[in-house]
Amino acid sequence: MTEPILAAPAFRRFDEYLGCWAYEPERFLAQWQMIRGVDMTRHMAAPQPDRPAGYATLPARGGKSIAVLKATGTLMKQASSFGGTSTIQLRRDVRQAAADPNVSAILLAIDSPGGTTAGTADLAADVRAARKAKPVWAHIDDLGASAAYWVASQADMIFANTSTALVGSIGTLLTVYDMSASAEREGIKTLVFKTGPLKGAGVPGSVITDEQRAHFQKIVDDGQSAFDAAVRSGRGMTAAELAAVRTGGVFGAAEALSLKLIDGVRSLDKTIEALANAK
Repeated sequence: MTEPILAAPAFRRFDEYLGCWAYEPERFLAQWQMIRGVDMTRHMAAPQPDRPAGYATLPARGGKSIAVLKATGTLMKQASSFGGTSTIQLRRDVRQAAADPNVSAILLAIDSPGGTTAGTADLAADVRAARKAKPVWAHIDDLGASAAYWVASQADMIFANTSTALVGSIGTLLTVYDMSASAEREGIKTLVFKTGPLKGAGVPGSVITDEQRAHFQKIVDDGQSAFDAAVRSGRGMTAAELAAVRTGGVFGAAEALSLKLIDGVRSLDKTIEALANAK
């Protein structure tokens, strides 16, 4: 049997932790602090936990089913070695559910602070494409932020489970440390031999130049532009409506509803019941 085109890697990739993130800031900081205390050599060498592929189904009208696809924890192309969801695997599940004649609708069950921008735009595009085949709804269970909201925004409808659910965090971040002052205090001078002004940017002990700062900011801005376009298109927002929610912060469900980020607040059972009868 040939390997499917959309197959999540079976090995851990440390490089996926680098680059731009669309992640709720408070939880990003907490996770980063945790990761800094881990022996990454031992962690990356540990066996991968089994994460079964596929999706659950629930009965719908006409003898068909609702496909329930979970997007929980950190979203990365490969599921994070600290847990979470593989956007590659989720893309594969979305496509299979969209093509399955026995599936009448798709429910994205989301409880996530976000993840890497890498892989998110592809997943969001597959969610939007699935809408052409059948209804696709998203249900946020307490948290749907950043990359997770980016994906949710491409569904036909979005619901949050309770008034205390947190939604939004529309923003992108990239962290680079300028440790040159610390190195200078220690009497260390970092020499970076390179072939261009951007090569080696961020090497510990080197100065982050204005040109390099502009380069990193452009990476963030370009990622945010894709995020903005997806949310504005998916939610049918005007430029002013998008500007009102593009703060990087989360909103409680009631405020999220008033800001057009979601379509209602109701339990998962009620959402499933309505989707089972959707046309």
